[in-house]
Amino acid sequence: MQADFQRYIEEQGFFGFGERVLLTVSGGVDSVVMAHLFAAGGYDCAIAHCNFQLRGAESDADETFVRTLADSLEMPVYVKKFDVDKVVKEKGISVQMAARELRYAWFEELADQHACDHIATAHNLNDSVETCFLNLARGTGIRGLTGIPSKNGRIIRPVLFAPRREIEKFARSKQLSFREDASNREIKYQRNKIRHDVIPNLEKINPGFIETMAANMKRFAEVNSVVKQATEQVREEVFEEKEDRILVNIHKLKRLTPFQTWMHELFFPFGFTRAQCEGIGQILDSDPGRRSISPTHQLYKDRDRLILVETRPVTFERYYLDTPERMSSLPFSMDVELISRNELDAIPRELFTACLDYDEIQFPLTIRHWLHGDYFFPLGMDRIKKLSDFFVDEKVPVPEKERTWILATGRKIVWIMGYRIDNRFRITDRTRRVLMLRLQSDVGPQVTEKNL
Repeated sequence: MQADFQRYIEEQGFFGFGERVLLTVSGGVDSVVMAHLFAAGGYDCAIAHCNFQLRGAESDADETFVRTLADSLEMPVYVKKFDVDKVVKEKGISVQMAARELRYAWFEELADQHACDHIATAHNLNDSVETCFLNLARGTGIRGLTGIPSKNGRIIRPVLFAPRREIEKFARSKQLSFREDASNREIKYQRNKIRHDVIPNLEKINPGFIETMAANMKRFAEVNSVVKQATEQVREEVFEEKEDRILVNIHKLKRLTPFQTWMHELFFPFGFTRAQCEGIGQILDSDPGRRSISPTHQLYKDRDRLILVETRPVTFERYYLDTPERMSSLPFSMDVELISRNELDAIPRELFTACLDYDEIQFPLTIRHWLHGDYFFPLGMDRIKKLSDFFVDEKVPVPEKERTWILATGRKIVWIMGYRIDNRFRITDRTRRVLMLRLQSDVGPQVTEKNL
């Protein structure tokens, strides 16, 4: 076991000489064996233990055991108690999901505080096979059949090569003490159903089933690598990165076959579910403005292309222009100038410049994002128009709408920044003073000859 452990670390290239590893130890057989293997290898390690306080005295006994283990291995130990029930109620998630979020966030924080280069978890080969079957039962592509990755960021899984029976055999041979969690035997959990019901029956058919699955998952991973390479080549042909968005060529997208599989491979990395990926075909043939939203991105139909943008957190940013000489620190650059009407030879036509009748404005001016229900009197018109209708008429893509800034005085819109001023604040024959605002070009829309 020790030799296989050393070999696996070298094969995977987990860490280099002198790097420090934070060992996540629950007290179960897997993590105890992992701690002993690291100690025997002479690595620089520390131990982290989470007390989720879910099993009363048993949880506290686990903590005491891990502290004693750390002392015996002469490793520093860090322990933290968590209120899992509080997170479950606040977020409406399962106990397992809450515990996972809490422990991984703490491990990362701990590693930063104590200069640990890597975080080691004690997942074994059986865990990886169980994950493969869970994914298969829920529905998955080739990616889900590869099991648990050996490395993810600075998370490493150095005993992933070992079947559970070999880990338990090693523990017996070394007479290692460990703690058993009774919940691991409860078949109300999906993973435990696979662990105690499915896999034992498959091992009756093939006693070496776990090793066979290890070979299968290795081949699945290789096939997935081929698929990823092919997908990247297609993505380079179909996707065009432009500033903070990706433009997707609809014509090229429609030529891909098998269509649904390509949609999944191309858009799954952006957080879209399989059902959403399958629905992209409907978006392609829909009117502009149709969208699909994932937890991280939004996909919009815009005439002959799709626009993929990262979802920005909903914010209610507001900035103020108290006087022409005094304004809030803005998230973009803007020049402000107060001049007399006689100094203005001609009214600029650039989209990023607004010339306003200073005496029609009441300070402070507010700068904010547009809201549904906003309306204004477009320059040259004496009737109101909803901003949503204005954007449709101007064929403004949805991502552009969402990043548009509005200049307002009270409840009146003065300028859709980068697009159009309000007719009520235009320069007239009666204008004596002019407020001139000039934006940097990256604040407004992409300027084309058609816009002008």
